[in-house]
Amino acid sequence: MWRRVVAGCVLVALGCAGAPRRTQQRATGSSAWVPLVVGPFQRVYRPVGTRYLNDHTLAREPDGRWRLFGITHDSEGDPSREMSFLHASAPALMGPWSDEGDALHSQPPEEALWAPFVLPVGAGRWGMFYYGNTPDHRVLRAESADLHRWERSASSAPGGRDPFLLRVGALWYLYSVGADEHREIGQIVVSQSRDLLRWTMPTVALADPVAAFGWGNLESPVVVRRGEEFYLFVTRTSDSPHDYARTMVFASTDPTRFAWEPVTELMAHAAEVIEDGGGWFITSAGWTARMGERWRGLSIAPLAWAPRSSLR
Repeated sequence: MWRRVVAGCVLVALGCAGAPRRTQQRATGSSAWVPLVVGPFQRVYRPVGTRYLNDHTLAREPDGRWRLFGITHDSEGDPSREMSFLHASAPALMGPWSDEGDALHSQPPEEALWAPFVLPVGAGRWGMFYYGNTPDHRVLRAESADLHRWERSASSAPGGRDPFLLRVGALWYLYSVGADEHREIGQIVVSQSRDLLRWTMPTVALADPVAAFGWGNLESPVVVRRGEEFYLFVTRTSDSPHDYARTMVFASTDPTRFAWEPVTELMAHAAEVIEDGGGWFITSAGWTARMGERWRGLSIAPLAWAPRSSLR
């Protein structure tokens, strides 16, 4: 069951006054690289009116134009009323961003629209994987030729909330949020496919050792490959509003299994990790009740990959 949110400013790394200070990032675990936020977050996009941006996806068109899609509502944070996907575009990652018409609106049996992931699926075709809180709890799919008009597909995939896709060779990996209801722990699960249509049953990629609260501790998985290692970025929240903007990073040579040995911890919520123009960037967004009005919308900071040996 979803819980109501409590107002509170949590993004210390983004400059929220009055929040208790906590280490923004630290190197632990074992990996060849450690991702570091190496500059301040900048808010590059604020939705019109009082709308917020929560879990989101960024897609770059062949001409270099960027598209942003994400969870939205005009309250300060109410997941039960998130029924459409916000859409904005920009000529460059850092903007200027302009609002477009909403990309998708919920329809039965969808009870919400959460966490879209957009990617090219063929010549002139785009796919959107998302979660609709439907009775079967599957990952849903829509397709578009112009990134404006989306048509739902009959195909779906096993999994859960907050889908993210990564291609490695001929295989696609679909990560999403799962739960072990018997042990009441949060999980990130992963399915595999060669054609984005036929999927294996999900297996556990990461399990939280701490019992879940509310909707679960783990959210918003993102996986980045660097050399022979895979880095899983995941939002890990708790009952405390000060844990809302908390992204933990795990590393593995196997994209289907990550041990609970965090590489580092970053101050961001629903983070996406983007490579653009030879540089790396990390995003952050979330409910206004938790982020504060100053950070309502999309914020971006530069990200660097430091050799672990340089941090000893």
